Amino acid sequence: MNEQLFPLKKLIIPFRIDALLPNVLVLIPRIFTGYLLSFVFAVNKFGTPWTPKSAELGLLEVSDWFVDLVRQFGVPFSYMPEFFAWSAGMTEALGGLLLILGLNTRITAFFVTITMFTTIVFRPWDDSWSIIPTFTLFCLGLFFMGFGSGKFGLDYFITKRR
Repeated sequence: MNEQLFPLKKLIIPFRIDALLPNVLVLIPRIFTGYLLSFVFAVNKFGTPWTPKSAELGLLEVSDWFVDLVRQFGVPFSYMPEFFAWSAGMTEALGGLLLILGLNTRITAFFVTITMFTTIVFRPWDDSWSIIPTFTLFCLGLFFMGFGSGKFGLDYFITKRR
């Protein structure tokens, strides 16, 4: 059984760093990124247990304004905007929690990176600086795809050799 899970285990093994300071320098942006995704960006567009009542969203429900925004992305998003909006909201809400925990960090970071890349390429942008948070989350997703969770994540404890 353990041999069958080995390919998956290789995906979640964090980049090995033994010193304290580099692990802290991976931990801080990982928690910050997860917090922003789950508790700042996802709450207004996707119904979570911590979504404020003022958003009027049920659990796992996507807001209408977000579906309309995704519809503006064009083909193929305009064919199934509810599905794409729901998957982006779920990626932000659940992905942020997984990043905070350091669980499946590389896989989660892959989905965050794809979501942010899609937003950068397809969303109609204005002349303001509103693209900066999306681009920053894209770059952080690339960072966590490379480094994983570090020593202070559940990935490290799951994959640590005995």
